[in-house]
Amino acid sequence: MGQANRVARPVGLSHRAPWVPWALLALGTSAASTSAILIRYATDADPLAISFWRCAAGAALLFPFARPRMKGLEREAFRLPAIAGVFLAVHFASWITSLGLTTVASSVLLVSASPIFVALAARFLFGERLPTAGWVGLAIALAGTAIVGGTGFGGSSLDGNALALLGGATAGGYAMAGALARRRLGIMEYAVITYAVAAVLLLIACLVSGASLAGYGARTWLAICGLIVGPQLLGHTVINLVLSDLDATTVTVAIMGEPIIAITLAFIFFSEVPSWTVYPGGAAILAGIYLVSTARKSAPLQVE
Repeated sequence: MGQANRVARPVGLSHRAPWVPWALLALGTSAASTSAILIRYATDADPLAISFWRCAAGAALLFPFARPRMKGLEREAFRLPAIAGVFLAVHFASWITSLGLTTVASSVLLVSASPIFVALAARFLFGERLPTAGWVGLAIALAGTAIVGGTGFGGSSLDGNALALLGGATAGGYAMAGALARRRLGIMEYAVITYAVAAVLLLIACLVSGASLAGYGARTWLAICGLIVGPQLLGHTVINLVLSDLDATTVTVAIMGEPIIAITLAFIFFSEVPSWTVYPGGAAILAGIYLVSTARKSAPLQVE
């Protein structure tokens, strides 16, 4: 009974200073922003294989820390993390594939459309009404995204852009399922279940498609290791950590800062020169993030 009560209680960072979740969100966003660059360096691996290794290694590395808490979990506690794992598998498979078909700018900007899907899902599934200021913030943030990428879509493709947009939609589902799951679970057990489910699905996809899981060059393995340590553990896991303290739309919109960092890194490593419109567009994205974050403090996600 004591274990059940402990598991049912939301696990978060509320006993710490109010700025801690925001600092962790900034760390997680920065780490996740390196993902596109590292994926571009993993030239020997199929996108499905990269996705599998990210999730499988993440689950394996975190399992020893999660095992003590997972022993007492009821079957129902696995449902939401498993749903999040399905979304995560599709998100990785579609978005990582898009990076081989379109530009870094196109891919990271389109995948950032996830706040639209989060807000719409919260409205139609849970009856949440986002205040006017929140909708204005979403519009400004997405307009900024369009401005940043408006002159940077040379070399992109319709297929790649569509896959990136699918990645954005499933990232929204992943964030929402994670927000609900983290009300009952600690970060370690949640992450292990979610990553493991995604890894199993991606392994099946690799086997069906014939994607090789080994035999890569040293640079590809180093890039995959970087993806696991950086975007996967410091990025996704840390972002998940704050989902019980910051609502799903706020977190998802904050992640829209990733394109600015990713485009900058693409310029440094691949000489992809962004247009001057990146500057006003980036300011609009940050303004939109602020408006949505403050607006949804008075309209948190409610699930009866």
